[in-house]
Amino acid sequence: MKNVLLFLLTVILASACNDDKKQVESLQKETETIHDEAMKDMAEMNRVARAIKEFMISATMTPEQSSTFTTALTNIGNAENGMMTWMANYKAPTDQPAAEAIKYLQEQKKLIEKNRVEIKAATEAGQKLLQK
Repeated sequence: MKNVLLFLLTVILASACNDDKKQVESLQKETETIHDEAMKDMAEMNRVARAIKEFMISATMTPEQSSTFTTALTNIGNAENGMMTWMANYKAPTDQPAAEAIKYLQEQKKLIEKNRVEIKAATEAGQKLLQK
């Protein structure tokens, strides 16, 4: 009877470990996919930044108009810096217990999602300025 209970307990624990491992793998994949998409968005954001800079060189603007474009460039720079900081700090969990890895990946996923929103917002704001 003890052997049966021990066997069942082992099966249950092994199953729980596999579920945790799958959750870690899934979260890691989701986080890295969001990062990859944000990098594509950042490429467009950088094109917008170059266009704004070119426009500012050739345009005659009032200080108020110039300030609006400068603010857009600052927001673009902040979004890019946010991505660089995230990439410098992100380390795929390898030897952590599953619970720690899950918590870490959930935090990293939130951070990269926030950064992606910032990149998109900065890009859209810059595009609107260029359409005027």
